[in-house]
Amino acid sequence: MEKIKLITDSACDIPVEDEKRLGITILPVPITIGTKGYFERESFTFDQFYDIVETSEELPVTSHVLSITYQEEYEKAFQQGYTHIIVVSIYSGASNMNFAANTAISAFYEEHPEAKEKITIEVLDSRTFSLGYGYPLMQAAEKIEAGASFQEIISYLKGCFDHTHVYFSPFTLKYVKKSGRVSCAAAFVGELIGLRPVISMNGGPSQTVAKVRGSGAVTPQMVSLFQQHAAKHTPYIVLRAKTTQYPQELAKLMEDTVGYPPVGIFKIGASITINTGPDIVGLVFLGK
Repeated sequence: MEKIKLITDSACDIPVEDEKRLGITILPVPITIGTKGYFERESFTFDQFYDIVETSEELPVTSHVLSITYQEEYEKAFQQGYTHIIVVSIYSGASNMNFAANTAISAFYEEHPEAKEKITIEVLDSRTFSLGYGYPLMQAAEKIEAGASFQEIISYLKGCFDHTHVYFSPFTLKYVKKSGRVSCAAAFVGELIGLRPVISMNGGPSQTVAKVRGSGAVTPQMVSLFQQHAAKHTPYIVLRAKTTQYPQELAKLMEDTVGYPPVGIFKIGASITINTGPDIVGLVFLGK
């Protein structure tokens, strides 16, 4: 009988209560602020980190979960009798976590040659960010609980990652300028005339897919993107950080437009907040 373990990194932004409920192992992303090192989800809450970003003189920096950390989790799972491990990482072009997880496989089998015939490890590149892979993992955990096989879960996750759409819009360009997502000149002009970029994080590097005039135009633009790209009757998630007004407005406008509410309004973690700032609204859904 298959016993399947799900492992991911904390950039997935799965809520802590769901992490515990679903039994997903979430490895904390290391974060450096000034000269001090921290771990996401362990050193501070989501809300505490928003305050840190706003008050810190230097932009915090994330690094990747180490290969040895993944190896230790493989060893734990093996000792606990798991027959299959599925590791899902943040987009590999944005972090070395996918590489570290893969590197740990060969190291694990070298130390435990007896495990080769007993446990299978598969590492998937989500090619996206935040709940773009966090929510599919939550659904995968439910499917495992219901008796889905390893191959069924792999096929489900790959299908999700092939069609996931993630959109963010920051309400200040201060942080996207600092992170290099928007040039200093473009950020200056954008702030001057009230432009708000809508940034896509779908299947690869982030890119600006729209620029709207004024904060009030952001939520209608996101609804329009959903109408253009969403699969029929797909569930969707609204993302937020410190700001609550626009995420709530987006949730209401989406429900009024498509006829059903979001799965929920979820908070983003450090990996996204560092690049966008704590005043954002986001939308996640499966495309056609």
